[in-house]
Formats: sequence, structure tokens, C-alpha cells
Amino acid sequence: MPNFHDNLRTVRSASVALSILLTGCASPVGSTAKKNAAVAAKTKNKKAAVSNSLVADASKSAPVERMTVQGESVAAGEVWLGHRDELAEKAKSFAPEEFRGFVTQRSAELITDKIGEMLLYQKASLRQTPELDKKVDAYVDGEIRKIVTAEYDGLQRRFEKYLESQGTTLEAARSQLRRQFIIAGYLETEIRPKVAEPTRADLLEAFESNKDAWSKPPRWSMSLIDIRTADLLPTDVTGPSREQLQSAREEAKSKARAALAELRDGADFAGVARQHSHGARAAEGGNWGWVTRESVRERFLPAVEALQKLRGGQVSDILETPDGFFIVRCDAHEPAVEPDFQSVQPQLKERVSRRRYNQLINERIVELRSKARVEPANLDRFHAAVVAAGLGFPGSPR
Repeated sequence: MPNFHDNLRTVRSASVALSILLTGCASPVGSTAKKNAAVAAKTKNKKAAVSNSLVADASKSAPVERMTVQGESVAAGEVWLGHRDELAEKAKSFAPEEFRGFVTQRSAELITDKIGEMLLYQKASLRQTPELDKKVDAYVDGEIRKIVTAEYDGLQRRFEKYLESQGTTLEAARSQLRRQFIIAGYLETEIRPKVAEPTRADLLEAFESNKDAWSKPPRWSMSLIDIRTADLLPTDVTGPSREQLQSAREEAKSKARAALAELRDGADFAGVARQHSHGARAAEGGNWGWVTRESVRERFLPAVEALQKLRGGQVSDILETPDGFFIVRCDAHEPAVEPDFQSVQPQLKERVSRRRYNQLINERIVELRSKARVEPANLDRFHAAVVAAGLGFPGSPR
């Protein structure tokens, strides 16, 4: 179920690229690609150098519980706000050492993100007026009402209890959403106008460099009746004789013929599969969904090969295999899609513009960071405290 932090991330991802990490996955394209790529690499390297240094020094440093950025401070535990669900998920699936490694690396990334957010907010706040503040407050109150109505049955107390479980409060959540909205407004005003309209050459370069991503191979959706010889052997037999195997195979073939006869008479495939098929998919009416040769085990390859010769709604004859019999139905077929430059131009334009927008945001963060006063000077000490806060999360592996 979407929660407050999901909505907050939606605001952030829609109009704000807070993380310098974005530079690594938003390599610029177009006629200025080399220049932009050099800037992006420099930005990414700065971020990586900070994070790697923090990770390397985490175990050596005496923790400092607060970080100050241009006079605004944040506690170590606050860095994890909005990420407790992520911690909980990793705590369940990771062994203690794996979890420690994850928390150590993630803490470095979150500190970098937090510094960027704080610097952008401080810059954005300079343009705020009393009139703008009223509009922002009205927007934030409206968004919280929407969240409470849509996700918590209109009960604010339920929302507040969820926030408590995340280590925060309604007032803190309102404040954080307010900050994100102010940052978004600042970036839309100050950065968005600087994003140049992509040229045809930019779009062509983006298209050629990601051609495979626009291609789609043909695919088929399959329903399968699977009748296995082994499932028809006597239950008390561990080493069946040749005669027993032959008898079981004849019975399997007879069942397959009966199933096909019912289908030819117009019976519902799912009902026939539930009655005659073996295996876990039988309870689902034999429905496998979309399949490829690569997505199934070897024993099912004859079924997929037969499927690929059928049209939507067609049923195969009985397919004999070494260990049983199949009947396949093609539920749906989607032909291959080859990329066409003209048809994907709107998506290309949006992608190229978004990459440039993210890069300009990253450049602005680097610029602000180069002039900012951040304490402690050795951030590994604050990083040690953030790591300790993450490892102290209830339910973390010990």
C-alpha cells in the first residue's frame, strides 16, 4: 500500500533529483555529450569519493550525533526517516554481516543526499514570500488530506500511528513535505528553463544508443495441461517395473485423450486443466502467463515450441514427451515490435530532457556544496553515528 513516504518520493522524483547518484545513470546525450559526460563523471567521482571515504573510515571514528550544513543541523537518526521500511526488508533477508555492509554503504549515500537536500532547501527558501508560504501550506495540507483519505480510510489517527512506526510525527511529516515542495518549485523555476530543447541529432543519438530497449521480441501467453506418467504410478512403488511404467504411461495417454476430447467439445480449458492436469499450475487452470524458451525448465520446452506455432485461442494436439503428455493453449500472442524513431520521439524527448535536468541539478548541488560550511569537517564521524542508528533499528540481525 502506498504510504506517506511513497507520496513524498513521488514529489521528489517527479521534479527533484536530490541524489548525486542520479548522475551515474543519467549519462547525457546529444551534440554536447562529451562535455556533459565529463562534468557528470567529475560529479559522480566526487560523490563516490565522499561515500567510499565514509565507508572506509566508519569503523575507526568516534560518532558525532549531529551534522550541521550552513547552520542547519540534522541528527543521525533523522537521516533514516522515510527509509525504515527499506531497513526492515533488508534486516529480514540479510545475514548480520551483509546487513552491516548494507547499512554502512546506504548511510554514506543518505548523508550525501541529505546534504544536497539541505543545500537546495536553504537556497530555495531565499525566494519564499509570505504569500508563497500560504500557498505552500495550503498545498501540503491538501496533500496530507488526500493521503489520509486514500490510504487510511480518512482516519488521521491511523496515519499518525503509521508515522509513529516510522519514527516520525505528523508535524515532522508535514514539514518534510513542505520542504520538498519548496525545493521542487525552486528547481522548476531556476533549473527547468535552462534545459535546452533536444535537437533531432540529440534524439537520434539517444535512439541509436538505446535501440535494444525499444525493441520487444514476440511473446506468447500459455495455458497448459500437464499429465505426468510418474504421477500415475502406484503410491507404494519406489522402483517401478517396466510393466508398471508402461501401464502408467498408457493411463496418462488415455487421460490426455479424454482432456482433448472435452476441449474439442467446447469445454472450458481452465476447468479441464483443474480436472486432468498435474503440477502446481493445475489449481490455476493451467495458466502460465507470458512465457519464453528462457523462462521455463527443459521439460516444458516442447510445450513452448508448440505454443509459438499457435494463434490466440488455439489449442494444440496432444504433445508426447519422455515423461508424459502436454496440451497447450495460446491465450494471447504479441508480435515483435521493432523500434521506430518517429513513433518513440515523445519518449526520447522526455528522456533526454530529464537526463539534462538531473545533471543540471547535480551541478547546482556540487556548486553549493563547494561553498558550504559542513560540520563535522570529517563526515566519517557523523557517518559512524548514522550507521549505528541504522544497525539499532528494531529487528535488525545481530
